[in-house]
Amino acid sequence: MSDNSTAQAPNTNQQSAPLFYTEPEPLMKHGHKGLKIRPERDFSFAAGTNTVPITAPEFSMAARHYPIIFLGQDLVPVVAVGMNTGKNLFVNNQGEWEVGCYIPAYVRRYPFILMGQSTDERLSIGIDSESESKKDGARSLFENGEETDTVKNALNMCEQFHQAYLFTEQFSKALASSGIVEERAVEVEIGDNEKQNLGSFNSINEEKFKELPDATFLEWRKSGFLHSVYFHLQSMNNWDMLMVRSAQFAEAQAKKPLN
Repeated sequence: MSDNSTAQAPNTNQQSAPLFYTEPEPLMKHGHKGLKIRPERDFSFAAGTNTVPITAPEFSMAARHYPIIFLGQDLVPVVAVGMNTGKNLFVNNQGEWEVGCYIPAYVRRYPFILMGQSTDERLSIGIDSESESKKDGARSLFENGEETDTVKNALNMCEQFHQAYLFTEQFSKALASSGIVEERAVEVEIGDNEKQNLGSFNSINEEKFKELPDATFLEWRKSGFLHSVYFHLQSMNNWDMLMVRSAQFAEAQAKKPLN
């Protein structure tokens, strides 16, 4: 699967399939003609994660709302959408993503995905076999034997995502070879002079970035990598907002009456 992403968040278990997907399979007219998928604004499937993969071209938009961090040896870029495992602080109980906050393309494209090997001349569109929805507003994939706009738009989005994914792979490889990425811990204060470690992630050391050789800096400028570096560094300021959001959520949960 060429744009497979199995990013592992702090305090979560490694996943064998792409995040959110149960069993992707090729989209078939005869096999999926009666299938309906989630309403366009239903993101309930993303409510149980605290990180979401993004591509480098998305950094400029994601940096407005989330910390952008890198996970694993491959330095997969993700946005942190929660402080604790299993909770996305930007999806409410109705499955709605918070209005005004950027929704990563990885989330918007679900349940579709491009399938195939990186050496394939052409990739095919696939769908999560467990994605059927019976909610009001669920979208049909085929009508009168023809693809609906839902499928046509999904194919376009998946192709764009794939190209962005390939660019991001090159960006992550450049970061890995540069030696400017370091591991950091996520810590929150839970009492007087007491902190709790919620996990670790990788981020760019700004001082090391400034010390890059001129040749590397010029190469990254030509490759389009510098924008992603700057927006990643900017996004680190969003940790404070995420911690406040997490504290507000915990306070609201504590006030709920017991059943």
